[in-house]
Amino acid sequence: MLAPTSATQADVVFVTPPKSAPGWILEAICREIGSRLPGLDIRYCHHGEALPQASRYFFSHYMFYVGSLSKVRTVRRGQSFVFATHLEADKHGIPNESLARLLDSSDGVICMNEVLRAELQRLGVAPHRLGVAVGAASIQTYRPHVRQPDGKVGFCSAYYARKSPDLVLEIVKKLPHRQFLLLGKGWRDYPRFDELERQPNFSYVEAPYTEYPGYYAQMSVFVSASQLEGGPIPLLEAMMSNAVPVASRTGFAPDVIRHGHNGFIFDLPADANEVCSLIEQAYGLDTDVAATAAGYDWVPYAARIAALMGIPAPSTTTQGRAATA
Repeated sequence: MLAPTSATQADVVFVTPPKSAPGWILEAICREIGSRLPGLDIRYCHHGEALPQASRYFFSHYMFYVGSLSKVRTVRRGQSFVFATHLEADKHGIPNESLARLLDSSDGVICMNEVLRAELQRLGVAPHRLGVAVGAASIQTYRPHVRQPDGKVGFCSAYYARKSPDLVLEIVKKLPHRQFLLLGKGWRDYPRFDELERQPNFSYVEAPYTEYPGYYAQMSVFVSASQLEGGPIPLLEAMMSNAVPVASRTGFAPDVIRHGHNGFIFDLPADANEVCSLIEQAYGLDTDVAATAAGYDWVPYAARIAALMGIPAPSTTTQGRAATA
């Protein structure tokens, strides 16, 4: 274990999304990791607030690191680690090549999938700075269920254009004999949502996150149709619940799915007929999908993050010290 170097210096400061962005999954990821770093002084700081002195900083988004570079260089006594899920140059207004140069000034970049690690290396980030920690979910929360021949086909995401809403609609219309459940938020902003909601085999649910396990238990197949992902985390939640995944080749889907064994992967751009065919194949799969996802629990995930930051492996039972918000 590491001891604080002073009464005021934290061992690890997690830089979380700004207060103006409540509910962002990155904050939840930080707190899940921090709660599993025993014996350390763990603190949380919203991006944009004054950074406490620390031995290590964990920036939950690369733009938080970019925006804090001058502050980190002024106050830091330790190292900076940057968590990266996927690249969106147009959204953030910084070319990928420029971002790579800035990331190469950090002490480490923790990628959520192998494809991103390879891309950042291609862009010029030194290989020794790059590591991969595929996402996690709780095996205590997402319990396996027995899949049913008439179980639902599920989707789970907030609405964004990159979530392929038109593809979702097309799939629902092409499989009228299947029942579809979309779990998420913001989908009423989809211009064609009225058409989607009118489909007799479709239901849309906005529910508290605590109720998600009950909805996953209704699914026999889970579809992730995104054009761009870092994860997605719901893919792991669904797999832990024993739903068969049918996922686009993006994010960590290729890291966790063996095509034809514990799920199916389709290439982008996606063809609705191909996806529908894979959904039908998924109903015939007899693999214990939950068993293949059990290793992606938060406990080994926190241990992997700790190792990438040079922190001794955390105990599987001990929780971290009370955190400072």
